[in-house]
Amino acid sequence: MFRHCASLRSRALVIAVAGALGVSGAAFAAVPAGGQFSVLSHATQLSRGDVVQSAVPLTRTVHVTVALKLRNDAQLKAQLARPGQGAMTEAQIAADYLPTAAQAQAVVDYLKQAGFTNVRVSSNRMLVSGDASAAAAQAAFKTTLVNVHTHDGRSAFANNSAIQIPAALQGSVQAVLGLQTVHKAHILAKPMQTGTVGVFGHNPLDFASIYDANSLPAATNINVAVFGWGSMAPTLKDLKTFTTTNGLKNVTTHVVCVDYGGYNSGVIKTTDPTCANYDEGTTEWDIDSQDIVAMTGGVRSLTFYAAYGGYNTSITHALNEIVTPTKGEPKAKVINMSFGECERFEDINQGGDGSAQADDALFQLGALHGQTFSASTGDGGYDECAAYGFPPADNSASYPASSPWVVAVSGTTLRASTTTWARENVWIDAGGSPSSFEMAQPWQTALTYGPYAGYRGPDVAFDANPSSGAIVIVYGQYSQWGGTSLASPIFVGAWARIVQSNSKLGFAAPSLYTLPYSALHDVLAGNNGYYVAKRGWDWATGLGSFDVGAAAAALK
Repeated sequence: MFRHCASLRSRALVIAVAGALGVSGAAFAAVPAGGQFSVLSHATQLSRGDVVQSAVPLTRTVHVTVALKLRNDAQLKAQLARPGQGAMTEAQIAADYLPTAAQAQAVVDYLKQAGFTNVRVSSNRMLVSGDASAAAAQAAFKTTLVNVHTHDGRSAFANNSAIQIPAALQGSVQAVLGLQTVHKAHILAKPMQTGTVGVFGHNPLDFASIYDANSLPAATNINVAVFGWGSMAPTLKDLKTFTTTNGLKNVTTHVVCVDYGGYNSGVIKTTDPTCANYDEGTTEWDIDSQDIVAMTGGVRSLTFYAAYGGYNTSITHALNEIVTPTKGEPKAKVINMSFGECERFEDINQGGDGSAQADDALFQLGALHGQTFSASTGDGGYDECAAYGFPPADNSASYPASSPWVVAVSGTTLRASTTTWARENVWIDAGGSPSSFEMAQPWQTALTYGPYAGYRGPDVAFDANPSSGAIVIVYGQYSQWGGTSLASPIFVGAWARIVQSNSKLGFAAPSLYTLPYSALHDVLAGNNGYYVAKRGWDWATGLGSFDVGAAAAALK
């Protein structure tokens, strides 16, 4: 109820403020006359505590990104469903799946006619971006923009009515991004506080022994990436300390800053590890990088992709850079994402901005390239969205983990020595639930059950309880952390090591579902507040964890 009322209040406020400012139909004159329009997405869904304050000034510059659709959807999904499917060539992908030059040009032409400047097309034609005044942007997409004071104390803005596009573009446009800055992703790390009886923290090097990754060669031919935001300078320093302290080889690192120095600016820079940004999550990127390096035994390169903040549009820009890297950047084979947000804020049909649909297309493009993205399922138990004012629901997942085109990694409490696995239970705070909108793909569909049979759920689960978590170096000091932010990099390291032994492997998810039960560590006890572990796949932990050596042998 409160969200509906907030939308009505803000719509009334726009009308009142617009009248006070003297806004009239003349403000919409920049839109080419004639033609039918279609609704693409709804007004931005606000969180509990978000307050609409005023209309966005008409002269304010707005940066908009139009995300395009991939082509031949049925053929694409059939291609990605093949276990062990390797990378396709760039020529094949362009011929069969990427938007055509004509589709991208049609968007460019419309933006320019509507008064946008600095219009640019990404090299893969998936994104078309441009700058305009708020007046021109509102007119182009027949929407209204309002300033919002967010529940976490930020000054943001959002579209307060539906976004519309010319009907002629409906077949090729996936989403219009950049018209809201209210919603952003958050990291998923939790510190050690009160311990769990019978478990203890681990040096990240322990996990390679516990999960039997050390039975395989180190992943020294594999390019890996950590996807995040903010300054990466402290993380690089901590990684250097970690490798030196543990007698490991130095890691070849790169930092790629996307939207360098500002929200949705489109600028990419590779020579400043601070990314002209403040530290927004060093602990998270420390957990990711140190556990990946320890689990892999060493990588060919580790690239940190830093978006500007956790803003949805900047994440989409960075994701596009990962799947189609600028010349000179290593192309990552396995990519870690220890972040997420309530999926309803990204789903175009539930008041989200459509970034889920845009990102799904890019994840599919990455899978065609043979890339595997791994995403943490969250640390709020089964109901990720409850904290933001949504009614309690048992189909409440975190995105991007809810995308079927990534590997969704849930969390366990690990019981092990420093070298030997004993068992795992569900970690009570582990995210894991059916998605509210994403459907399971063929490799998972038959395993889903209950009222949400057929919907997307987690794939695997690794250690996440802070009590059994990783002892990492943060700002030069040791501290113990967990969360599904730990589970995902453990999987990333495991998969990198498996791919080192079988270079033909591509997107991991379909292959994981071919693993024999003997290679899996089935999680048989515990719950995450609603979903209970059971034999085989379940909503809380997916398939469970696995013995890395046994999995590699089975996938050969």
